[in-house]
Amino acid sequence: MDNVTQNTVVRQLLSLLPLDVQDRLLYADRYAKKLTISKSILVFVLAQFNNWQSYVEMEEQIYAHSELRSVLDLPCISAAQLSRKLAQIPTEMLHELFLHGLVHIQKLTANLKGISPSIGRLALIDSSKVKLPLVLGDWARVSSTSSGVKLHVRLLTASPDVVYPDAVIPSTLNVGDRAATVELVTESTVTYVMDRGYDNYKNMDNWIRRGIRFVMRMRDRALTTVVEERQVTPDGSITRDAIVSVGGDFRSMKERIRLVEFYDEQGRFYRLLTSRLDITAEEVAHIYKCRWLIELFFKWIKQHLRLKKLHSYKPQAIWNQIYLTLITFMLAQYMQLHLETKKSVWRVLELFRIHMFHPWIQFLNALFRAPTRTSTGKKRGSSREVPPLRTELGMFKKSKVT
Repeated sequence: MDNVTQNTVVRQLLSLLPLDVQDRLLYADRYAKKLTISKSILVFVLAQFNNWQSYVEMEEQIYAHSELRSVLDLPCISAAQLSRKLAQIPTEMLHELFLHGLVHIQKLTANLKGISPSIGRLALIDSSKVKLPLVLGDWARVSSTSSGVKLHVRLLTASPDVVYPDAVIPSTLNVGDRAATVELVTESTVTYVMDRGYDNYKNMDNWIRRGIRFVMRMRDRALTTVVEERQVTPDGSITRDAIVSVGGDFRSMKERIRLVEFYDEQGRFYRLLTSRLDITAEEVAHIYKCRWLIELFFKWIKQHLRLKKLHSYKPQAIWNQIYLTLITFMLAQYMQLHLETKKSVWRVLELFRIHMFHPWIQFLNALFRAPTRTSTGKKRGSSREVPPLRTELGMFKKSKVT
């Protein structure tokens, strides 16, 4: 990128998407005069980057910025055209773009060792729901009061600070989490971390036989029979470390497994099943605590990108918006890693939005600008003074809470 520092930020971003024309795209675009599939993908990725809220805003943004019209080669476009095009984009192509970004991130993180040298990399598995209105989302209705879709994700922890999705499965709400593990639990080079909604004795037996490492929270009602007690530190947070048989007469695991029980910092009790015998019980507990990273990931993409609010309620349009959201995240993550900045992915995305139509060198200057603040800030625990109210309007009553 050093030889193209005079390019605008928007051109640099869009140049990262390898939108090669394929036979199926030529067929799908046979009636397209202006808004081809490739151009529509670029528009929707820009909409994610800039947090454009509607088709009308996309139309007006393109109309208002000559740089956009130039890079997209679109003299003008209407909101109705964009609305139709979102459902016409081949989801397989978006999936390929997602995998393309994944390959580049994997290369940049190849030297990272995961959570720690002894624990290694984790693959956090969970799903997040997106609700649909009952009438418009009738095709995804699961009850008289609920309709929606799910995003099943496998989030890889390259390090405690670098996480990225390396496998995704969109589904309707009635697809269970356990069904998704068939596609998400595939290799033995990582440790899979799952909540108690993924427990399935048949699957767990199969994983143990295949040498797949995992840590899973156990349901409170699950029965266990202790086969071997392992030593735990007295007065520590770990209350039990044992090899157990799981299940009863009706349903049980055939393989023996390790059980770790502990209390967290808030006094909540956890029971974990794991196939890892090579690490301490404290490390097993720490692995499960890292599961919170995938909750933060779902919160991040719903808060900073366009996923919670959908542009369309057609099935393929929703699938496409999910992939477009993830592609945008991967682009921001890639740029953070490629530029080797200490700023967060959110800060990189924020600077992209601010400098979208500025020269690339201006964005780099902002990204690596030294902080100007010299104050250490207010000391923790110091009392706060009530700011004066310089108006006679409204009603003000001093709080008695300290």
